Amino acid sequence: MILVTGGTGFVGSSLAQELLKNSYKVRVLSRRPERASMLIEAGCQASRGDVGDISSVLRAITPEIEAVVHLVGVLAEPRGTTFRAVHVEGTRNVVEACKGMGVARLLHMSALGARPDSASEYHRTKWDAEEIVRSSGLQYTVLRPSVIFGRDDRFTNLFARAMRLSPVVFIPGDGLSRMQPVFIADVVSAFSMSLKRGDTIGKTLELGGPEKLTLDEVMDYIGAAIGKRRAKAHVPMPIMNLAAFFAELLFKKPPISREALKMLSEDNTTSMNALSEVFSMKPVSLSEGLKTYLH
Repeated sequence: MILVTGGTGFVGSSLAQELLKNSYKVRVLSRRPERASMLIEAGCQASRGDVGDISSVLRAITPEIEAVVHLVGVLAEPRGTTFRAVHVEGTRNVVEACKGMGVARLLHMSALGARPDSASEYHRTKWDAEEIVRSSGLQYTVLRPSVIFGRDDRFTNLFARAMRLSPVVFIPGDGLSRMQPVFIADVVSAFSMSLKRGDTIGKTLELGGPEKLTLDEVMDYIGAAIGKRRAKAHVPMPIMNLAAFFAELLFKKPPISREALKMLSEDNTTSMNALSEVFSMKPVSLSEGLKTYLH
């Protein structure tokens, strides 16, 4: 049985279904297991817990758990906690729970761009979490996806909604920063295959789509997918940061955060794409993936 932390989230729910298709038994750890009703109907177990509470992680790791996939992460700091609490201390709790319960295999989702000198606290704490995993003594694999897109993402869907409502799409900055959008189905396939492959143990693997696209180009693809060609208005980052500041004050899950803006202002690409080089996959392009859920 595989334990998936953050199992009711965007990536977690897709991964749980992918693992079920590959004949794994799956248990999802979630702060709100009531959101797992569809997964439970599909055959998953659900356990209430929070990676910030090591006792709840320990309760979820019963003797039949053979591996843990740790997915928990946040793109904006929730009220009452921090990136460091979620990414670093949460990962430390998962690692210690695995060691305490005798689970040797750990798959950890980080993020492309994680590094100690990043301008973004998100990426710095993702790096610190990776370091905890790498020094754990466990049979680990770290996977670093670029921007993940798919049916329930909070990136392409956000801009698609904006394009449906307005003849102009507002783009943070100059729109020239590059990313390598990776389709959710490819990401979860990489996780599933990693569980079966010993050659991924001890590795940090970067995952990206087949194209390195500017933010402007991504907007063009989204517009084409919904049949809405929109004019682009590039909003200077200081103005966007001010808007994000107020969004963070007003919304529990703000549509844009200051940390997300920092990440959007820099390139997020890889020259070592494990999807093709390690897993021999042909990654799904942004235009093809968008057709599966945007109309």
